Amino acid sequence: NAMYSNALKQKNVLEEMQKWCLQNLGTKVNRRKIETLVTVHVHQRDIADELYRLVKINKIQDENDFDWLKQARFYWRPSASDDVSSDGATVVSVTDVDFNYQYEYLGAKERL
Repeated sequence: NAMYSNALKQKNVLEEMQKWCLQNLGTKVNRRKIETLVTVHVHQRDIADELYRLVKINKIQDENDFDWLKQARFYWRPSASDDVSSDGATVVSVTDVDFNYQYEYLGAKERL
């Protein structure tokens, strides 16, 4: 099924990044970038595993259940527009709030 396929892909990505962590990455900035990628992917894996577990025990039965709604979800809306393009927009949804993604980065810029 799709969840199993996704879990395998996440596992493969994390195994590849694990190999990178054991290499000389040249600079501290490069190492920090890889550490950040690993952290993000581990978080994504954990969230996907938790959602799958909740579906299996029927705690999440449809798209209106809170355990699904509380996750940050990203949707492409071709009929929407933003400051960059009128050809569509990425919409971020959390619980019952939707807002256009505006390409801002609020994290540690040195990790980019």
